[in-house]
Amino acid sequence: MYLDNYNGLTDPGKHVQNICSNLELVIQDSHVICKIIPTTFRGSVRTWYNNLEPSSVASFNDLCAKLVAHFNISIPTRKSSTELFGITQAKDKFTRTYLKRFNREGKNLMEGVICSTR
Repeated sequence: MYLDNYNGLTDPGKHVQNICSNLELVIQDSHVICKIIPTTFRGSVRTWYNNLEPSSVASFNDLCAKLVAHFNISIPTRKSSTELFGITQAKDKFTRTYLKRFNREGKNLMEGVICSTR
């Protein structure tokens, strides 16, 4: 079984979710999963983990909460539909170019954002 590594540059919650999805298929014991997940840590995440105080992690959920809290800066921020108002047409650009860029940015908005343009 292959487990993705985590280097602290992406969403830590998604890493935990992916690890759990893979491991829970074959391992039911959260204590064992708690021992396996650090093997996926690289770079600054490994350093952070190695510097945790002994006995400071009470459970797998506690480890996950500490990981997410420490690396929450890596969680992508949600864009708002109001950011589309900042897209303007440059004086020397065609309207078609502007509309393509506007539509591309609109498609890039994260799912679940409700556009209030009534």
